[in-house]
Amino acid sequence: MAGGFEQNRYKGMLESLQQTDFDIDHIVMYSKFVVAYLLQQDGPNPGWRKANIEGPVYLVRRRTTPRYQLLVKNQFSTNDLLDSLHPDWELDLQKNYIFYKVEDSSKRIRGLWFHDDTERQKLEAALQKTLDELRKPSEPEPKRSTGDAQVDALYAQFGFTKPEGGLPAETGAGLAGAGQVAGRPGNSSNRERAPAPQNQTGVTRESLRAALHALADDEFFVGHVLQKLKDSVSDEML
Repeated sequence: MAGGFEQNRYKGMLESLQQTDFDIDHIVMYSKFVVAYLLQQDGPNPGWRKANIEGPVYLVRRRTTPRYQLLVKNQFSTNDLLDSLHPDWELDLQKNYIFYKVEDSSKRIRGLWFHDDTERQKLEAALQKTLDELRKPSEPEPKRSTGDAQVDALYAQFGFTKPEGGLPAETGAGLAGAGQVAGRPGNSSNRERAPAPQNQTGVTRESLRAALHALADDEFFVGHVLQKLKDSVSDEML
């Protein structure tokens, strides 16, 4: 029973947040009440000031950039607190308080006060884990495979321009060597052919069959071959 109640509450909170930001797809952490503070760093009386923002705080994940945000839904007005997490965020933690420096041109320093320090510790752990994830080095771009080069050669041999994005990912396997054996379109005697891909020792009947099936499933390729055949028939009838 309790589990069902929590799931329904989570669903309700997520749907409420998505009304203002549809890209939110997950609530990483939630605490029911905080008071937001802002560090006044200039003027005659620098120091901490209440930001007139109080209410529930959410650490949310989004489908698009920025991937993670900290949101305090203001119970006083529509002026919510919203900050995007950044690898260079600086956290300072004290009992009942989380302080952080926003990584933007303003370099604002904010504070969140929690009535329950246990709730503060939960959000602290979630923030640290999320920041650690953001700080991980990005995975390098995958190197262009030999199969990709062979697909390019195959299109070139037929005089086609491969569409942006190329063949669907699932058709890439098994295309090694297909450029050497695919049929010739009609009326191609004057066309310069791309050099045949090298290193074809791994070609088998199975890989060739898979390559031909892949080409048969590629609407762009089939459409061009069909047009070439129609052009060839028209030329012969002239």
